Amino acid sequence: MNIVVINASSRKEGSLSTLVKEISKNVAENGATVEELTLAELNIGYCKFCMVCYRDAEAPIGRCSIHDDMKWILSKLAAADGFIMATQVSSGHANAIFKTFSERCTYTAGSSKGKILWMKGIPITRFTDRRRFAVTLATAGTIPTWLRILCDTATSEMKETAKLALNAQVVGTLYAGEITFKGLKESDKIKARKLGEKLVAEIRKEKGKLDSSIRAAHS
Repeated sequence: MNIVVINASSRKEGSLSTLVKEISKNVAENGATVEELTLAELNIGYCKFCMVCYRDAEAPIGRCSIHDDMKWILSKLAAADGFIMATQVSSGHANAIFKTFSERCTYTAGSSKGKILWMKGIPITRFTDRRRFAVTLATAGTIPTWLRILCDTATSEMKETAKLALNAQVVGTLYAGEITFKGLKESDKIKARKLGEKLVAEIRKEKGKLDSSIRAAHS
């Protein structure tokens, strides 16, 4: 069981990275292999909107005109069973680091073969070999958790990337609010660990279904 952490924080000891450590430790203790991608430390350039990936709709991973770390990152994403996605909330949205990563995934992990009504070119995942699962972590400096509904486009953006690009069903989310004034709560750490347990359980359940289907096909 291979889980990839997509951590958009640039602060190694910040609240978001602390939550990432908590959930990563939990999934490892539950039998998963965990690999963290600290996006701020990687070479991920801005999308040039050259449309090379858009036009390459059939490949397992779309071609890109930018030669940077996204090439090997995409291969790791394709091999993963699950994802832990994490970003700070910036003006209600995912931070710029996560948005850059997400844009680069749109038509490389996603394909332009999608269609809604008459509109063509809607991104749909290229990772169709199996269903994956994801959880999301978001930290906000000023907005309290109970006002999350007013200031949490970040989680929606992570969910969209998980579904449309990575073929991952989001099975749980965490929003830790008022970090600037009150710091990270112990209850947030507990919730992160529980999310890890749920993520591993969902992946294990899916693998059980696939194994049963394979045995049935060969019986």
